[in-house]
Amino acid sequence: RLGRGTSGIVLFARRREAFAEVSQAWSRGEVLKSYRTLASGVPAADELDIDVPIGRVPHPLLKTIHAAVSKNDGSGKPARSHVRVLERRDGCALMDVRIFTGRPHQIRIHLAAAGHPLVGDTLYGEGGIPRAGCQALPGDAGYYLHNALLGFSHPITKEWIEITCFPPPILRTGRSGVST
Repeated sequence: RLGRGTSGIVLFARRREAFAEVSQAWSRGEVLKSYRTLASGVPAADELDIDVPIGRVPHPLLKTIHAAVSKNDGSGKPARSHVRVLERRDGCALMDVRIFTGRPHQIRIHLAAAGHPLVGDTLYGEGGIPRAGCQALPGDAGYYLHNALLGFSHPITKEWIEITCFPPPILRTGRSGVST
């Protein structure tokens, strides 16, 4: 399932047995999920590993939403993302993000927690929490996030399958700037 503002691959199963098998593989972390995004700021490192837990925090309109939480408070679930910078642009960076877990809004939260909120994301600010005084909702679009690669073992044949989806123009390499 993709968030409302996310483009790219969505996987459907035609048979209940196939759905159950792929769902179990997903839960075991056996599905490769890679996204392309445009994040604010220009990271110094070419790669980042982010393992900030994700849990519920207060929200003025919805009571609670998912966000980064402290490892010490024990309320969040483990989440892990690996980020590779593809291109540094004027004030932002084009990135590939592989997620090893699938928490709600994980990429948006993790990159914001690392100090690089997604360009156009009105909800998550630095620290991976809702921006101060924010009235934005999790489904609000405007950010750039694309599910570019999905890899999994076929539920019947067990053959490894990788599905790719070409990103929209703003998320392709070779662009020198960004218009938001």
